[in-house]
Amino acid sequence: MHILPPLKTIKATSALEPSGSLWAFVALLVVSNTYDILLSRPRMDIRQLEVFCTVVELGSFSQAAEALSLTQPTVTAHVKSLERSLGKRLLDRFGRRVVPTPQGEVLYRYARQILSLRQEAMASLSEEVPYKVLKIAASTLPGEYVLPRAIKELLSSWPQLKIEVKVADSQMVMGLVERLEVDIGVVGSKKATERLSFMPVFKDHVLLVARADHPLAGRTVSWRELSKEGLVTREPGSGTRKAFEDALRQKGLNPSGLRVLAELGSTTAVKEAMKAGMGVGLISSLAVKEELGSNLLEVRLAEVGTVERTFYIITRKGRTLMPIAERLKEILQGLEPR
Repeated sequence: MHILPPLKTIKATSALEPSGSLWAFVALLVVSNTYDILLSRPRMDIRQLEVFCTVVELGSFSQAAEALSLTQPTVTAHVKSLERSLGKRLLDRFGRRVVPTPQGEVLYRYARQILSLRQEAMASLSEEVPYKVLKIAASTLPGEYVLPRAIKELLSSWPQLKIEVKVADSQMVMGLVERLEVDIGVVGSKKATERLSFMPVFKDHVLLVARADHPLAGRTVSWRELSKEGLVTREPGSGTRKAFEDALRQKGLNPSGLRVLAELGSTTAVKEAMKAGMGVGLISSLAVKEELGSNLLEVRLAEVGTVERTFYIITRKGRTLMPIAERLKEILQGLEPR
């Protein structure tokens, strides 16, 4: 999985994308039926086309009736209704033999395509995973440290599935879900809204860290001491930053009192800045599990203590999720972040 700069898209797939055949089929039926309604004509339905194609292919009304388990008068009635609907003679009769007229040959070509697309659509809808693309939006932490394991599990069970993951800050992810541009989102913060549903799935801790040789590394410091240091953090829309600033406000501390040295667009960038010795960094415990205790040490803020943050699966209220999205929710709930 290749991680690109936010806003970015990750694609995981083990199958070709579905063709536009289903959409062509739907569009054709909509245009056809709308046209019939506007002109007050009888509607050309699938059954009429099926009967017509069978008569053309067998060259006989009686054989078509037998093949379709219909009576011959019923077959004749379907064809006559279709001819009236189109205002065209579609079949010429020579005794018991039936051949299409020039107009009938044109209709047969298109009718056969329509019937094939109908069969393809029904086959796709009957599959266990009828939707071949699952679109997910995630904030940086779940997008980089949690979702890859969930995606691996999904693909092991449904290898034909294609997954697209957009990685952005939490506010952007919420917007994508709200606008129905993705099926499901995973974020590290929530907001009061009537359009989104938030389901808690796992927790992490928001930490202040510094390189081991930094004067504050491994210490418990006061708000006054911290405010004198340069802070490296994510952008304002980040869930990590929001969780920390909310914790400060709950203790009566103003986040604007911090001296922000740099605002970086990804968690990886913050971590690398810390490893390079660039001040004190604000970061998730998920992102520094391997480094913490060796080249990076925690800086504990005495007035605040531990800052715990909850991650949520978000969906658009009223949106019917595909079964595979429901399965993703189950997987994420069962994962232990590491």
